[in-house]
Amino acid sequence: MHHKATILVAPALQNSSCTHPRYSQLTFFSALTPGDVIQALIVLLLTVGVLAANMLLILVINSRRYSKYIHSQPRYLLTSLASNDFAMGLFVTPFAIVPSLRHCWPYGELVCQIQALLRGAISQQSAVILICMAMDRYLCMLHPARYHKHSSKKGCVAIISMTWIMSVTLFSILVLPRGGYYFNPTGMMACEPFYSRASIRILAACGFYFPTTMILMYCYGSAFHVNKLRLRRAGGNTVAGPEDYGGASMEKLSMIVENRSRGPQDGRQFIHLVTQERRLSTTASRTMAAMSLGFIVLVTPWTIQEVVAACTGSRAPASLDFLATWLALSNSFWNPFLYWLLNNHFRRISRELLFSRFFCRKSKEQKQHQQQHCCSNSSSTVVGHTQGCDLEGLSEKYWGEILERTLSSSSLHALQRAYSHPRMDRCNGLQEMRVFDTAVPDL
Repeated sequence: MHHKATILVAPALQNSSCTHPRYSQLTFFSALTPGDVIQALIVLLLTVGVLAANMLLILVINSRRYSKYIHSQPRYLLTSLASNDFAMGLFVTPFAIVPSLRHCWPYGELVCQIQALLRGAISQQSAVILICMAMDRYLCMLHPARYHKHSSKKGCVAIISMTWIMSVTLFSILVLPRGGYYFNPTGMMACEPFYSRASIRILAACGFYFPTTMILMYCYGSAFHVNKLRLRRAGGNTVAGPEDYGGASMEKLSMIVENRSRGPQDGRQFIHLVTQERRLSTTASRTMAAMSLGFIVLVTPWTIQEVVAACTGSRAPASLDFLATWLALSNSFWNPFLYWLLNNHFRRISRELLFSRFFCRKSKEQKQHQQQHCCSNSSSTVVGHTQGCDLEGLSEKYWGEILERTLSSSSLHALQRAYSHPRMDRCNGLQEMRVFDTAVPDL
């Protein structure tokens, strides 16, 4: 006997609006409970963390200091993922703070519809970007020569734009018709897409989770397995092929080959370049793999809940629904945190950026680097307001060389130019004058 699929109808938003009589008669603090305050604090802290962490990630990976530690294609993908997470923290999660306290929707139907659209489209787009990152690392580690030959900035931007348009179009078809959205007072504490059939809800949850998980596990598992075998093989073979360059760019590959062909004198430099490129590629792959693993761990409870609720036709308990939903949304915060935790260069440049731009002072790493540069590179003359470097401890030999080079004619011209155009430090207002190393003229 054939049974037709049950068509569900979205709850009317007017019944959940804060202008409804059953909500308008209550004061703000009359129905407030400690659980509501805790939920609102969780939403608020998560929103602030998502905005701050992803803004820092976007600024650092697109800065000039960090450009030598990452290639353009992974940088675009990470920037797109961080932008999606930032948009989630700016346009979606903040609207759940007031509803978590009042258990009603105060913003109107249009805002509810837009938020439901962004909730679905941004989440789906983030999953697609994770897939693109996994495929990028897979091709980079298994086929580096082909990867750098065919990869381009325009192609990466085109793929990101195309996937974003597809995600927005898909959820526009689902959400924009009337009845395609509803206010979820227990889980999201905001508006979400509403599926008229249980099969569509199961398909949406499984399509969001299972293809993404399988592709991520296959790409990173194969890449790390091949990289492990390659390192084991390279341990007994000193001759490295193009597949052992660890994702070096074409410019760096040409430089490596040129240095290698010069003779045994440049062998150490060749090995150093290959090792450095392999290390950077492996570090980027491990970091992105950790972000993908975080996605799998955090989204799994929400996916199981969605499938079970759709199959049984029941709703999960309010506390469980809230924890599963916001655990999945916290992935927007853990992505930049994992990148900060597993990337030493990112941590160092982040501290330097925060201290120099926002706190207007130098970090410990900058001071140590300045002391080492001042004390070790004594052959070049640096005249300025530097602290922590004992210039008087230099030997008479170096002092004689400094005086001889300072009094040369070319250095006097450089000294005159430096005094005529002093450079002002933005933070402390001190004038810093540098006299660069110049060759001593023949007498």
